[in-house]
Amino acid sequence: MGFSTRITNRNRQCEMVKQTRLCMVRPCENEQPKGKKCVRTKKSLKAIHFEYKNCTSTQTYKPRYCGLCNDGRCCTPHNTKTIQVEFQCPQGKVIKKPVMSISTCVCHKNCPQNNAFFQQLDSVFNGVKI
Repeated sequence: MGFSTRITNRNRQCEMVKQTRLCMVRPCENEQPKGKKCVRTKKSLKAIHFEYKNCTSTQTYKPRYCGLCNDGRCCTPHNTKTIQVEFQCPQGKVIKKPVMSISTCVCHKNCPQNNAFFQQLDSVFNGVKI
């Protein structure tokens, strides 16, 4: 699981607030796309439990993931919603966390690794993995 963060003023006070939610854009074991078209949204074939800091979701989910684009573009979430997921932790503690649920993904050329912010980070850390 990773984190998705945004700044928004969509609230009653119209104040800028930072919102953070858990997300998983794609599983770590990436599959290579087949054919000439982009492989975009892929739904999990079986229901899974989400895991977060030694805690496990109380329900199972069939999440959608973003696939890969085989033409040099990157595939990122396009339409998402936030769901509240309940996690059972060791010693019986129960926590609820917002989790991004992907509806659709899109292939585009504005890839994060081409973003000036990420390029600055690369120059600061000189290729050291964070």
